[in-house]
Amino acid sequence: MTSNETSKKTLCGYTWIDVYSALNRSIGNGEMSSSQRWAAELLCSETGVSRLEAILLAIWAEHVNSALASWPSIWHISVNMFRNEWIKAGGDNRTFRNNPNIRNRIAECVGYLVISSKKPRASLPKSSDVMKEAEAVKTRLHNGGASGDQPSTQRIWDSGEDAPTLRTLGNELEAAIRTAQTTRALFWLVWILTLDGQKTRPNIKERAPEHIQGKSRKSLAWFIWCLLKDMAEKGLDCNDTISQTLDCMIIVWTRLGSRYRKELFGSVIIMLCERVKSAPIEVRQPIQCLDIRPIKTIMVNLDSIYEDIARDMKISPVSELVESKPGTTSFDIKKERKKVKDETIQLSSEKMENVNKLLRSLYGMDEED
Repeated sequence: MTSNETSKKTLCGYTWIDVYSALNRSIGNGEMSSSQRWAAELLCSETGVSRLEAILLAIWAEHVNSALASWPSIWHISVNMFRNEWIKAGGDNRTFRNNPNIRNRIAECVGYLVISSKKPRASLPKSSDVMKEAEAVKTRLHNGGASGDQPSTQRIWDSGEDAPTLRTLGNELEAAIRTAQTTRALFWLVWILTLDGQKTRPNIKERAPEHIQGKSRKSLAWFIWCLLKDMAEKGLDCNDTISQTLDCMIIVWTRLGSRYRKELFGSVIIMLCERVKSAPIEVRQPIQCLDIRPIKTIMVNLDSIYEDIARDMKISPVSELVESKPGTTSFDIKKERKKVKDETIQLSSEKMENVNKLLRSLYGMDEED
């Protein structure tokens, strides 16, 4: 059977935000079965896999981060695999979601988050609270209380295209990180991202990669990304785990949306501060530091999860209409099904003509949540 799935809801009719919340809660509570169920719901839904790519990275940042710092690199590899398989499937969602390799990889990566030790991220300050301090902070900066020039900020700040304000903000954020003032660093992060949403935001050099389109290309968030990346690569990384997290962030950038981008930046900043303080960061691969038997157990019964989803699927309006018409014969039904099948084949062929367009429009890469 086919379903009534749309881009606004999942295969079984749930809203995206409800599935995100259920998946987040399940992983945070270490509940394996329900975590796998909600991840499978996203896999099976139209544009759901691109949402899964982003939400799992956000969940890692909220609940796990440095307790299993190698996870983003594993997820990054998996995301590239998903996109290659999507192309091979010709953009056909049913073919893609029924691929056992895809199902197993998602189950494995979700399982790692479930069984990993949890290290909840510190709360980020609210934009309203940051703005309340704005005038006092500006006065301090103007009266000589600004941080001195910082190495990473000086490397990435462009005097020809970036506003002087951005240099000051970069120095403050970097100085807070390099002195492990986590609360202060998160304050400057929120300040910059709040400024990014205002009409009077400072001029900025365009730093976004080519696959990022629209207004996101000129976001101040790219300045933050480049700053954190430079700090990681110039001495504050731990087995490339922070750099790999930032690299994974790029590939799911648009789908993350402004909220999850901010939270993910917060987690990266906290990890950088931990590096300054020489706090422990788990950089081993999951198989080296976790008891993965619960994952193996759930993967043996993985088909049952998808069978449950199949039972919840709704009959498509087209099939329901055809089969409910008075006088409809089995021949009419077969004819209509063949027509639908032929249309699907034709659609898949058209999708394969332009791989980039396929990834962008059907995979959901340009849709921000």
